[in-house]
Amino acid sequence: NDRVILLSVPQEPGRRREHKSVRLNVELDHAKRAKWSPDNRALVLCTALENRVHVYRVKRREDGSPGSAEPLLQFRDAHRSSELINVGIACNGNFIMSISMDTTLCVWSLKGDLLASLDTRHMNNYYGCVSPCGRFVASSGFTPDVKVWEVCFSKTGEFKEVKRAFELKGHTSGVFCFAFSNDSSRMASVSRDGTWKLWDCNIEYQKGQEPYLLTTGEFPPLAEGSTPRCLALSPDGRTVAIATDDEVHVFCGRTAQLNAKLEHLHNDPIVALQFSPSGRYMAVAAGKHVLIFNNVAGYQNAVEDLEERKKAASSASIRDRLQAQIDEARSILKTMEAKDA
Repeated sequence: NDRVILLSVPQEPGRRREHKSVRLNVELDHAKRAKWSPDNRALVLCTALENRVHVYRVKRREDGSPGSAEPLLQFRDAHRSSELINVGIACNGNFIMSISMDTTLCVWSLKGDLLASLDTRHMNNYYGCVSPCGRFVASSGFTPDVKVWEVCFSKTGEFKEVKRAFELKGHTSGVFCFAFSNDSSRMASVSRDGTWKLWDCNIEYQKGQEPYLLTTGEFPPLAEGSTPRCLALSPDGRTVAIATDDEVHVFCGRTAQLNAKLEHLHNDPIVALQFSPSGRYMAVAAGKHVLIFNNVAGYQNAVEDLEERKKAASSASIRDRLQAQIDEARSILKTMEAKDA
């Protein structure tokens, strides 16, 4: 809330070099959430005091690192007095999403035109996002479900409609947060009922098919007043991470077993949790820091899953391909262990 956004070029974790950052000043306000555009030349953010969506143009230096940034667009107020809780942009650049704490989810064009305003009927929204594939927007809240809509465009790129795709049903209380795998074929959700669930969403929802529940797990009892703050699903959909105030619990998506527990990470509460696109790292944001961890549990889960699939493989070529993936994952694990030594 110091009215500053730092734009940094990520470096290999573990290298003892100072991270170079560019300051973006948000005049008379501060940003709550921010997302890069697909080409990394614009930043979409929602402001705290004005409670609106803004777009900043980010200029690039010759080496490709961020340079100066300047305001480009300010979207009109479509959320009235309800606080914005997240913003997102489709990977194909077709639309921007914003969601507020009431029951409003908005879909915008990149020029700031309101394409659709949805009533999620959650009573209160807790979370919302755009799927990594850029086809869906989704929301969760006080009701025990996650609702997913498809944002439809014509072949010529014209907006058509936002229509229901499918829902995640099975929790018995409100859903704090959810996440997609990298190809949007799996989703994970965490609820006030004390459970998290992993779902297979590789379905023909156009024909009315609903997601399949793969795994249900429990997270450990929390201190009074504490709740799961955020959830992340690894790009391959094999590992689920759930953050509370100052802890992160990492689970195996196949067995629901607890892989790792990261405790006392920061004096301030955790506000964001995400895996890198490669799945090699896990980032945890708390206070004014972003902590980067090797995703050791994720690669261990990948090896175990691949070994199970290898046992069930029906041909030698499939077994050879799976073994190559196992060898690659084990090699990365050895590299991680060597860095930790």
